[in-house]
Amino acid sequence: MKKLNYSQKRQIILSAIAVISIIMVTIFCVMIIFMIYGESLFSAKKVQLKKAENYATLSESTPKEGVVFLGDSIFEMYDLKKYFKHKDDYINRGISSNESADVLARLQTNVVDVAPKVVIIHVGVNDIGHNVSAEDYIINMSKIITELTTKLPNCKIMVDSIYPTVTLNNFNSMNLTTVRSNDDINNFNLRLKSLCNTKNITYINTHDSLLKDDALNKTYSLDGLHLSDAGYRIVSGIFQYHIDDALAEK
Repeated sequence: MKKLNYSQKRQIILSAIAVISIIMVTIFCVMIIFMIYGESLFSAKKVQLKKAENYATLSESTPKEGVVFLGDSIFEMYDLKKYFKHKDDYINRGISSNESADVLARLQTNVVDVAPKVVIIHVGVNDIGHNVSAEDYIINMSKIITELTTKLPNCKIMVDSIYPTVTLNNFNSMNLTTVRSNDDINNFNLRLKSLCNTKNITYINTHDSLLKDDALNKTYSLDGLHLSDAGYRIVSGIFQYHIDDALAEK
């Protein structure tokens, strides 16, 4: 430092002040974001856990040997009574924002204790949205399949594909879909299909029936991610075909 002239010293000091200022501003912004959103993020996880607890409480009074729809918001928003009339043993076990790890954690109380004859699993788009790697996702899905086939040996396990997305011209859609690209979805689905083949589990390719120009058909969606009535009618027909086929084998 002694060999530096005044101008050079001044430049170093100003650069150091600038770096420190940037660090302090970054820390301040993170604190503000946490103050605004931190509680809601924790609350969202608490809400998921509470829903899982509620499902567990219902297990004793839930009809046994039914058909369980297990998954994330796509299934939680799925009005089974509307699309499967007179099917009182079709049981909804969807929880919004669930990832594969969340589904794995609630298998015993939400599914196994109900002793279903068919389970349809739909989860994965939140793994993609929350930057869970394809490898970790497949590990979780493998554990889910293994646990269900071990504990429910007479149950038909089916895995539904992850649905495509489409970005609509509004902020909500952009927020939901920009972190869930169709390239990632296609990659996850390829791995998921391969896993199902390895495990000798039915893979239901509803994904392709919802496509238009390599994205989710806008007619089938509310926000570019979740399904509209038309979308649910499409997948319901596909599910019923596979359920009937599974029950015919028994």
